[in-house]
Amino acid sequence: MTVTDYREIVAALRDVPGVSEADVEPDGDGGMGLLRLGLAPGVDEVEVATVVGRLLRERFGIGVDAERVQIVEDADLARPAQPDVPAQRAAERPAISRMHLVSSGLDVTASVTLSSAGRTAVGEGRGNASQVGVQRAVANATLRAVEELLDGVARFELDHLEVTQLGAERTVLVALSMLSSRGTERLTGAAGVREDVRQAVIRSTLDALNRRFETLLS
Repeated sequence: MTVTDYREIVAALRDVPGVSEADVEPDGDGGMGLLRLGLAPGVDEVEVATVVGRLLRERFGIGVDAERVQIVEDADLARPAQPDVPAQRAAERPAISRMHLVSSGLDVTASVTLSSAGRTAVGEGRGNASQVGVQRAVANATLRAVEELLDGVARFELDHLEVTQLGAERTVLVALSMLSSRGTERLTGAAGVREDVRQAVIRSTLDALNRRFETLLS
């Protein structure tokens, strides 16, 4: 396959809805090695990967192994202070700064960056490259970031996560277990889906932890 062919493939991939960037890294034999796709924030990476695979097969006659496709989504997120929370408490509660997702083959890695009281922490979670797997990876990454902000005084485990329809709205519900010096406690949180389910996963996870976070921090 020539460089011209690669340019044509990259141009076609950039026209796929949800794809913000595309690049092909040839292997040592001149064939297609690693295909990297950058996604616009909020798109479904599983759906995009399906469309990309179909495009490569039908238009270019190329079958690409899932392990050779790397999908990256990088979103800067800003959560405004809650108007009904005192300013001091709002400053202490974790704020969402960034979410980074990398899907490769059957696996996905999520990184979530949180900030609180001038500190920043990054948590990482891994899962299957499915919708549920991505959501759980994001929730676990959020929990690892919170643990770092708390300097390890508590540990959290994700027990349950679901996206449910409440009337006309979709809502993410999470159930967590918190282990601290005071024992084990069950926590729940919820957040409405605005544009991106994964962002709602972060917000629902923090919703479950916010009140306990202030106590543990002190």
